[in-house]
Amino acid sequence: MADWAGLTHDLLLLIAKRVKVMEDFIAFRSVCTSWRTASPKDNFDILSPQLPLLMLPDDHENNYYRQFYSLSKGKVSRKLYLPDAKGRDCFPTHHMGWLLTQSLNGEEVNLFNPFSATKIHLPNQFALRALQSPDDLIEEPEFYRHIKLATLSANPSFTSDYVLVISYDTDVNYLAYWLPGDINWTLFDMDERHGGVCNMTYYKGQFYLLTWGAEIWVVDVQSRDRRVELHLIYLNNNKDLFRHSIQYYLVGVNDALLFVARFGRNRSNYNSAVDTFKCEVYEVDEMKCKLKRIHNLGDSTIFLGLNGATSIDSTKFTRAIKPNHIYFTDDWDEQNLSLECGGGKDTGVYNLEDGNIEYFYPELPLSCICPPTWVIPSL
Repeated sequence: MADWAGLTHDLLLLIAKRVKVMEDFIAFRSVCTSWRTASPKDNFDILSPQLPLLMLPDDHENNYYRQFYSLSKGKVSRKLYLPDAKGRDCFPTHHMGWLLTQSLNGEEVNLFNPFSATKIHLPNQFALRALQSPDDLIEEPEFYRHIKLATLSANPSFTSDYVLVISYDTDVNYLAYWLPGDINWTLFDMDERHGGVCNMTYYKGQFYLLTWGAEIWVVDVQSRDRRVELHLIYLNNNKDLFRHSIQYYLVGVNDALLFVARFGRNRSNYNSAVDTFKCEVYEVDEMKCKLKRIHNLGDSTIFLGLNGATSIDSTKFTRAIKPNHIYFTDDWDEQNLSLECGGGKDTGVYNLEDGNIEYFYPELPLSCICPPTWVIPSL
């Protein structure tokens, strides 16, 4: 039998440099000390595209492990010791593996990378509440998310020059940002009548905000005061899209900003509050301030889930994902609060060409706190 631990350092170094998939690189480094030494993190090509992994909920037992389901392998491929995710609300910031985690009592809020176990402490929810006048504060019900959305402008693993933008609720919806080194959040100068932010994304150097008032606003993070530009795009002609049981997403695909509407129908059974039955995709025309319906993503694949959307070039993962498809996980947060066992059942793959839905993982565990969600692996 070959002694894999006895391979020469030069040979291991050559092999490690050829590993382009992050989950394989992490597995390579975990074999033994000599393999880890031959595969320093700096040698990994950070620009190589990565396929999202599905982070599963904790199993409600007294342990601190999280499992990650791999589409390329068709099984749970990783099990990581993550005490910082235990019993916490976790959702991706859509920048290479970083999660925003918050304790249910609001005392601790962090940026957390589950693959490197790196943690960045943030001002907590009480710091946010302190920014409001007493008349603006409401009492949160159980499992109520104070911070609703979070998006990064850059990967904290590689730079300290980034901005974290969050959307949070009191009696109305507010926006705030945090910069590395800040001791507190800073409120944006934004009209409170915007109707609430339902989704946001970072695209071409700016934060785009989609509101329940059928508008798209923008934040230029390069400006000194980071003021929100009001009423960038009106979607008034598409207000029929803005109604109950529809989730909305903004995502950059190639050189276009896309608006995705995910339609759900209410269910009376105890397994799922809402089931997705179709998706519609529109290209945002910023010049004409209109939405243009599209039916083909080309080679691109979209992933929808908690806190937003991301897109992947499917040609890099031909055996794992399909082009012109939308992979979605349960994102009906408020509706799932009515379920005793929580959310997680509404997961599948939508074919944008024919409208069919397939299911890639039918036995997903459920959670009231953090249902299954996509995470892009990163060191």
